[in-house]
Amino acid sequence: MRFRRLTPGYFRVLQMQIAGELKAEPRSPLAGVVATVLAVLGLGGSCYAVWKMAGQRRLPRNP
Repeated sequence: MRFRRLTPGYFRVLQMQIAGELKAEPRSPLAGVVATVLAVLGLGGSCYAVWKMAGQRRLPRNP
């Protein structure tokens, strides 16, 4: 996977977005809701997988 270069122009666009001069809103209000739901489901699935893997590492103690 190749990453693009971080150019000064890219940082200017980010600064303009933060300052509110450049609006970058979704075209549909539903897009933000769907993105949030997908993010929560992804994080939840990741946490669940880590929890299950951590539970499998516990070995029973032999007396």
